[in-house]
Parts: sequence; structure tokens; C-alpha cells
Amino acid sequence: MITTLLFEGRSALMVDLPTRSVTGEPQRNILNPYIYDPSVPLAVMGTILFVLISLFSIYQYIRNRSWFFWAAIIGVLSLALGHVCRLVSALDEKKDIPFLVSWVMILLAPSFLAAACYTAFSRVVWFSCPTYALNFKTLWCFPRWITPTFVVFDLFSFLIQLVGASQISQQYDHDKSPERTIESSERKALPGRIILILGLVLQMMCFVSFSVISCRYFYISQFWRAYDLGDMKLWRKLSYTINLSSIIIALRAIYRTMEIPHDQDYGLKYLQSHEWCFWVFDAAPIMLVLVAFAVWHPGRYLPRTYTGFALDKGRAMKEKDEISSMNGPGPQKGELREFRPEDFQNGAAAASKV
Repeated sequence: MITTLLFEGRSALMVDLPTRSVTGEPQRNILNPYIYDPSVPLAVMGTILFVLISLFSIYQYIRNRSWFFWAAIIGVLSLALGHVCRLVSALDEKKDIPFLVSWVMILLAPSFLAAACYTAFSRVVWFSCPTYALNFKTLWCFPRWITPTFVVFDLFSFLIQLVGASQISQQYDHDKSPERTIESSERKALPGRIILILGLVLQMMCFVSFSVISCRYFYISQFWRAYDLGDMKLWRKLSYTINLSSIIIALRAIYRTMEIPHDQDYGLKYLQSHEWCFWVFDAAPIMLVLVAFAVWHPGRYLPRTYTGFALDKGRAMKEKDEISSMNGPGPQKGELREFRPEDFQNGAAAASKV
């Protein structure tokens, strides 16, 4: 039943569309994988923006020594490559490889951005959460396993999507028969589309779960000001960025799940047959995530001891205990000393700020 619906929905979109050449004239045996005529000016603009933001992200990554944020770098590079290939494909729709590379890169890149959100959230928790609250009951997740839990879940859904995307791409890349049609290619690609939908649904569940936990932590952390390991205004800016990014990525995953072909009676075929839907519901939100992390980069709000590839949790606990002892045994009613990330460069707060 599902396979029938998927195929009928896709066929309904494509059956009336002739194959075209670059000049727009009908041409035999040239498939139009976009279903619409892709806009070259939009592809040029997208390529420029994503390449520029990727270069700036790499610069910040190195400048701030945010080695734990490596997943974001993979994500932005994948997006840049995807949009470059989309431009090449828009200029010449006869080339299958640029279209396939673009489709796969743009589809899977947000998984790496989500992984970057998971690692950044884990560092924020260990930096800002008092020691007595580092437990499952308070955080709704195991503090020592925040990053591994969500990354493994995200990686699992990523691999499922990769398998589905690979099976779909094979039907376009390996089938060189001059008699091939869109309908025949889509019929062979149905198993891959079902696998892809499964991966997207699992990924969406992971994003939504993380968004709930992250937003909840942002709310309850406002009551821990007396235990804050630094200027609360600093790391809460980073929390805003993480929450905003996770919600946007989750909404984008919902769009991608809906955008996969459905039965024509559901009306969702509009998402796939109009290019503006891709730019508004996919490219623009992901660009917003990249801009948010460029403005509020994690490396600017966390001390160097928290930005390495691996977090020394024992050292983090020691720093927490030192700051807690300086602030007193319990919540303070007085004004909180404003420690900054630089105060933790040597593993402890500067004694001069007593």
C-alpha cells in the first residue's frame, strides 16, 4: 500500500513534464530530476552565500580553537559542496552526477549540524549546571552520555537515510538505457524512498526529543544563578543559539519528511513540484542556523578547557567545586561575581576577582 502511494504520487508529478535541454527545448531521453525548471540566479546566490558562510565558519573554528565543533564544519562544507553542484546541475540538467551529489549533500548535511548542537549543549550543561543537579532526574538525560546518546541516535538515522539515498541515486546513475523513463526509474527507486522516509522520521524524533530537553534546561537553569560558573548572560546567549538551531533543524526535518512523494490526494505534491518550497523551507532555515552559530559561536562563550575534542569531566567537576566554595555553600542572595571564560584558562577562576 505504501509503495503504491509513493509511486502514484511521484508519477502524478512527473507524467506531464517533458524532458528538457539546457535551452528549455524538449529533448528525448534527458530526464528532468528537479520536476521543475531550476532557477540559475537562485542557485548562484545560494552557492555564494553557503561558500562564504562555510569559509567564515572554518575561520572561527580555528580562531576560537573550538575543536569539539568539528561536526558543524563537516556540515557547512557539505552544504557548500551541495549548492555548488546544484548550480552546475541547474546549468546543465543532462548531468546526473551533479544533481545526485547536490541532493545527497543538502539532504544529509543537517545531521552534522544537529550533532554539533548536541556537543555544544553537553558543554553548556557541564559548564553551567551545579554538581548536585547533574543527574537524570533533573536533566531528563544522563549528563555523561548527552553527546553519545543523541549522536548515536542521529548517526543511526543518518546511515538509514544514506542507504535510502544511495539506492535512489543508483537508479539515475547506473541506468544508462536510452529507453529509460522517469516512471521506470521511480518504480525501481521505491524501496530506497521507503528507507529514506524511515531515516527521516527517526531523525525528526531525535531532533524533537533534543529540542524538548534543551529548551527545558534553558528554563530551569535560570534558577541556578548562585551556582553559575561565569557570566550567565554569556553562556545563555549560546543556549539561545542551540535552542533556536535545534528547533529549526527539527522543523526542516518535518518538511523533508512531508516533501517525500505522497498520494496525490493529500496535496503534498506541491512541496516537491515548486522550487520556492526548497529555498524557503530547507535552504533558508539551514542558512539561519549557520548565521546564528557564526554570530554566537560556542568558542566565544566557553573556556578553552571546554572546547577541546574531549571534555575532561573530572577537571570540570573540580572547577565547579572551586567556584561553588568561593560563592558559598548555598544559594547567595547577593550579587553574583561575573566570571568570564578567560578566568578558566588555567583551570580555576582568577583570584583577583574576589
